[in-house]
Amino acid sequence: MSLNFNSANDVQFTKRIVMGVTKFRDEIDGELVDTCNVLVAAPLDVDSGNAMGFGTAKIRFGESVNFQRFAGLDFPCELELAFVRVTNAGGRSKDVLKDFRVPAKVAPAASNVKG
Repeated sequence: MSLNFNSANDVQFTKRIVMGVTKFRDEIDGELVDTCNVLVAAPLDVDSGNAMGFGTAKIRFGESVNFQRFAGLDFPCELELAFVRVTNAGGRSKDVLKDFRVPAKVAPAASNVKG
């Protein structure tokens, strides 16, 4: 049996509603902090009985330079986001945003009619 660890890093794009994007690049306590965060609509946890509807999940997307990649988009908007699941040595895992793309525009059904 051959193990293929490269396939574990295959990215899967999923459509999500992106509410906005933030960036931060400055020094805090002598340390450079450089981040880009994507705010994604996410359902609230209704199991507690104390919430319903949607909130936003703040997902880190590398450094502040990534902020410019969203220029020209109108928010909120639907984007295809690529996540990869990573883990640390302690077994804790999380999804990391690796890339995004703007979905192809779907032509209206009327434009397919001939005649």
